[in-house]
Amino acid sequence: MEAGALRYFDTIDRMGGMVEAVERGFPQREIAESAYRFQQAVEKKDKIIVGVNDFVEGSDESVPILYIDEKAADAQLARLADVRQRRDGARVARALGALAEAARGTENTMYPLLECVRAYATVGEMCDALRQVWGEYEEVPSI
Repeated sequence: MEAGALRYFDTIDRMGGMVEAVERGFPQREIAESAYRFQQAVEKKDKIIVGVNDFVEGSDESVPILYIDEKAADAQLARLADVRQRRDGARVARALGALAEAARGTENTMYPLLECVRAYATVGEMCDALRQVWGEYEEVPSI
């Protein structure tokens, strides 16, 4: 197993490292191929999964579908509006600015993220601050 792992690491190193391997789609292809081989083994019953492809109990019991009506979304939006109205907007702006500044450099972003949370910045606002600095990763389809 160790020899196999070292060969795998060598393959990645020869590509120029993990970042280059990801940009080429190498790990994505490896995961997809592994999942495909696994599913084939399950379907051929070379790999037994109790309750899935063997030792399955026939049951006509229906499973109820969870339905969340629009009232839940409306309630959450109202809570969000309330938080935004009550929070200190200047503190949120400072915290988001500090987060963006940390992201531009080499500083640990965890501390500015925690300050954003303490200031009641939303997850979306924090992600937007990071996206403005780093951009947004778009995976190149490799399968």
